[in-house]
Amino acid sequence: MSNQKQHNTGFYGSLILLQCLLWGVGNPVGKICLETLPPFLCLAIRYSLACILFLLFFYKKIVTQFRREHIPNCMIIGLFTAASFIFSTLALKITQATIVGFLLSLTVVFTPILSFFILRQKAGKKLIFIISLAVAGLYFLCGNGGSFSFGLGEICALLSALTGAGMLAYSSKHVSDVGPLALSTAQSAVTAVISFIFACILEDFHSLTSVSAEGWWSVLYLAVACTCVAYSLQNIALSKVSATFVSLAFCTEPIFTVIAAFFLLGERLSLTGLLGAALIIIGVVLASIGADDPGQLPDTAHPQEK
Repeated sequence: MSNQKQHNTGFYGSLILLQCLLWGVGNPVGKICLETLPPFLCLAIRYSLACILFLLFFYKKIVTQFRREHIPNCMIIGLFTAASFIFSTLALKITQATIVGFLLSLTVVFTPILSFFILRQKAGKKLIFIISLAVAGLYFLCGNGGSFSFGLGEICALLSALTGAGMLAYSSKHVSDVGPLALSTAQSAVTAVISFIFACILEDFHSLTSVSAEGWWSVLYLAVACTCVAYSLQNIALSKVSATFVSLAFCTEPIFTVIAAFFLLGERLSLTGLLGAALIIIGVVLASIGADDPGQLPDTAHPQEK
């Protein structure tokens, strides 16, 4: 890998790390929000507000980027995004959070598989080793070496990880054509509509009258930081580095969650969890400097750059 490629990969990797920081803080914030707001209403309000903010501040640029032919691809990416968040919400309601946290992080495993079929992008032996290292780290961090039962909640968590990988792979393929801001807006709009439909079917809108001020501030953080800012960072990075590299960087999200949960919720990390965090950090560092160049995009991903 040349020095320039290393620099570019490191820069765009730092954007994903910032996104993971925002999402990591967002997990305990989201838990606070769900104490007073039903999950699907939370998602509907979060993504509706994010979509409005995107249009309010970037309308001209979004209109310039977006074309009618982009609608099918944006719909597919939006459906993957909505499915990932809905399945993760269901998983958290059914089974233990530590189990869900580990299974959701298996996006790092599913992304190279889907990238092979969608982008024709192969994973080298070193990258496979790095993924294995990251998965081991996630197991120690989130599972603490315990045994997992497997039921409906676990199935939902796996489906969330799989659809999250689909979101990354399809976004990587089309983000340069659609544009990061237009794609982020489309993702927010589709997710808002689908979440609203689920909220109408499954939840009581009268609960909105009892939402605390803390709950509304939490929704605002989720909409602005975890959606508007985080999705923009993700899609900008995906226009330059591979979906597999982004999914590896996502492995740092549980580390930020642990830190934020310690300060916001008083949760503590065990020695086994610290070992897992160390393995993840090693894996991400190796991915950013490895000879396999995980930041390199396949030719089929962005044909206009040939």
